[in-house]
Amino acid sequence: MKTWTDKEKKRTLSIYDHHELRQLHDRIAQSVWREKFHIQTVTGLMNDPNGFCFFDGKWHLFYQWFPFGAVHGLKHWYHVESEDLMTWENKGLAMKPDLLYDNQGCYSGSALIEDGTLYLAYTGNNKDVFGKRHPYQVLAWLNEKGEYEKLDHPLIGQLEDYTEHVRDPKLFRHNGRYYILLGAQDKEEHGKFLLFSSEELKQGWKMEGELKVRGYDHFGYMVECPDLEKVGDDWVLLFSPQGLEAEGELYNCKYNNVYFVGKMDFENLEFVPEGPFRELDRGFDFYAAQCAMQEEYPDTAVLVGWFGCGDYTYPITDEEGWAGLQTLPRELTVENGRLLQKPARSLVNLRGRKLFEARNGSIVSDSMHGLMPRTAIMRLDDPENESIQLNLFARSRKNGFAISYDKFRRKLVFDKGDLINQCNEEFGTSRTITLEDGLKSLEIYLDRSSVEVFVNDGEYVVSARIFPTAEENLIRMGGKNIDLVIYDTNTTVEDSFVI
Repeated sequence: MKTWTDKEKKRTLSIYDHHELRQLHDRIAQSVWREKFHIQTVTGLMNDPNGFCFFDGKWHLFYQWFPFGAVHGLKHWYHVESEDLMTWENKGLAMKPDLLYDNQGCYSGSALIEDGTLYLAYTGNNKDVFGKRHPYQVLAWLNEKGEYEKLDHPLIGQLEDYTEHVRDPKLFRHNGRYYILLGAQDKEEHGKFLLFSSEELKQGWKMEGELKVRGYDHFGYMVECPDLEKVGDDWVLLFSPQGLEAEGELYNCKYNNVYFVGKMDFENLEFVPEGPFRELDRGFDFYAAQCAMQEEYPDTAVLVGWFGCGDYTYPITDEEGWAGLQTLPRELTVENGRLLQKPARSLVNLRGRKLFEARNGSIVSDSMHGLMPRTAIMRLDDPENESIQLNLFARSRKNGFAISYDKFRRKLVFDKGDLINQCNEEFGTSRTITLEDGLKSLEIYLDRSSVEVFVNDGEYVVSARIFPTAEENLIRMGGKNIDLVIYDTNTTVEDSFVI
């Protein structure tokens, strides 16, 4: 695998790089791991989703992007858009690091629509001549020429009482004021939330203080990607704490993404949770989730996450020169103090022709004959307290990606340990969820190098990057009285070269 020098990782995209990147894209576009219906990097590396919003009749998503290879180099913003949260089109570069305030990268941020203009707040990563980091919160907007214009001064500068790790502004309006919520690390290396406000968007920002969460002093050693959303009558605080220790079935990734449901008290700078924080995703590869700035779906938040995790590697695509996906968009609602996460409503149109159907345990139709399709949508309903076993991408005497449910222990287990291509094994190859009310349904989205499973219509979600080989081509199914339907999938993500 290529070893990257500091100079190579600090390259900024220029007009002279078009031919090189065209060749890179043409090569990686031939990869068997390129997806049919997930947003994937055009070249190089993708990580956090940014600036997610509904603007001018379309959904817009930006992602962290290093154009030149599968390494965390100098971060740019790349832009994709969709009319329906299903069919995505590459639009090209949105922003690159070209200010003093972002000379080491345009880091993560969010969107705000104001007076018909799309604004983007992001963290500018600056390093001085001594290599010391200085974070700045920067504002940009889409001007009348269709270009992204940056404010010539930061909204928020350096903060004396915190380390250089202050980033990921969530920009929003509430009761006539503008707010920015930041993730931060204090001098004792504890993860904190910081809240700023202003009466004007481009100036006048002042620190209100730390946003406290009742019952909690801090969260790990750093908080990243904070997001505060009103969902129906409830507030939801989503964030990515670093440094959580694994606790049995919980927090088994290196870094995790969690949420609280509760009430937000702006006057006293306090979030009052209704219960403990919970993981957004109980799988292997999920981080840095962001909700869209939108009013299309009332009382509902729309979320996308990075289909990865900080410091993880995916050697099989890294060696091809690319890395990174975004998860499917999810619609979030609150029920009994917990989030329900369902695939965006338009994703029902991902389903192609029916490949297999079983009703009450009996096969109705089957065009698969035990062979595993490379992409599929599977829906299992009404197991009636039966134990089940699904072995996807299996081979002789090997279980592939195994999903099993034990009706006696009410344990749902996801195990990828039998797949040939493994990655990030030090963080475990299996995940277990105890279902208090048993298993009601599974909806499984299989793309060429990923799987997302929605359990009990969004009670839990499990996401995993997997890289099955050609010989891992079998499917095995076990369980009585189940209803199972398997569909082929449509291609909805344009893998075009647009820089």
